[in-house]
Amino acid sequence: MTTIPEVAQAMQTLLTTTAEEVARKTGFIQRQRKVSGAGFAQTLVFGFLSHPRSTREEGRQTAATVGMRLSTPGLDKRFTAKAAYFLDSLLQRALAQVVEAVPGSEGLLARFTGVYIADSSVVKLPPELATVWRGNNHDEEAAVKVAVRWEMSRGGLGIWLRSARQHDQQMGVGNGPRPPGSVRLNDLGFFNLETFAHDLAHGVDFFTRYKTGTRLALPDGTRLDLARDLRQQPPGPVDVPILLGALHLPARLIAWPVPQEVADQRRARLLAQARHKQQPLSETTLALAAWTIYLTSLPPERLPPREALILGMTRWQVECLFDLWKNSGALDESRSQDPHRVWCEFYAKLLALLVQHWLFLVSCWRRLDRSFHRAAQLIRKQALHLALTLPDLPVFIQSLSALADSLLFTSGLSRRRNHPLTFPYWLLEVGDV
Repeated sequence: MTTIPEVAQAMQTLLTTTAEEVARKTGFIQRQRKVSGAGFAQTLVFGFLSHPRSTREEGRQTAATVGMRLSTPGLDKRFTAKAAYFLDSLLQRALAQVVEAVPGSEGLLARFTGVYIADSSVVKLPPELATVWRGNNHDEEAAVKVAVRWEMSRGGLGIWLRSARQHDQQMGVGNGPRPPGSVRLNDLGFFNLETFAHDLAHGVDFFTRYKTGTRLALPDGTRLDLARDLRQQPPGPVDVPILLGALHLPARLIAWPVPQEVADQRRARLLAQARHKQQPLSETTLALAAWTIYLTSLPPERLPPREALILGMTRWQVECLFDLWKNSGALDESRSQDPHRVWCEFYAKLLALLVQHWLFLVSCWRRLDRSFHRAAQLIRKQALHLALTLPDLPVFIQSLSALADSLLFTSGLSRRRNHPLTFPYWLLEVGDV
């Protein structure tokens, strides 16, 4: 789906007929007299779109807006385990929808058929939910890991939920086909030589930071001692062909020395992390902190060394997404102490954030200088109006169209001369990275 009418139809179907169908299948609507699956879903989705940190009374007001006349205690008691199961099931139905924007035709990202970024973030939950979502530290801790796969050209978003103890590579986020000519741009949590080999066999390239301890060799088989060999290089960037790992995957090593101040900051952070985890820190790791190092299968004609730094910067967009979800969308917050309500709110907020992302894709996505925080602010102001117009599809389409025009016009970022944002780099407008 790429157009406003298509997204409007998808939102209306999801929050009306699909919600009712899922409510029946999950048993949520049994003995419910004043609450419907559609009304409950609309109350939470539009309520959290309007105010992610809304109070109980504000929730009741949103319920009245969508046609459910309930007291505040009457709404409170609907937050049950069945309600959580209903919202989780509805979220999975929403994730099955394919919503993408029309990709741009200029700049670095347009060079690839897709730029796929994956990452994860942990949301803590009440300890009563430890049997559902097990935390990292002990059996009484509850936390859920939210993993995403985000395609940066078209904006398509996938979400996976697992217990916080699950390793990133076991989340399923790395699975699924990618088109030939695309590139996988993941963090070290997804560093896997077998995955890289599979990608190469299907015409997909990889771009990753170097994982300390990974075997590297020159094309003639000579083993590299990376810390030693980089110290012996003349000043400036390094770009050499290598064989990666025990599988001897053909790749490039691209490295840049960093200023001494940056190297010292990195080493201080590494030492602090090692003390926190009570783990030893190797001299090699400390030595390599003086370099920014990437490994990629992309040839120089598709990715010159300077542009490799820009591609590396692009991975941080997923960190911005999690920042938006937590700071602006309050995904990891709740005003309630009731574990079932917190559980329900987590699914509902994630569903609201997914719908919000759909709105981004049909409005401000075409702007490379987009600010999702500014766009979210405007969506909050219009969310209850969208709730009122949802039942009438033509009117709802008009509402979404007007909102999309406003988002396109107001969500831009100001260009900064001293510290440029990422988008001028994507357009290859900035001389030095």
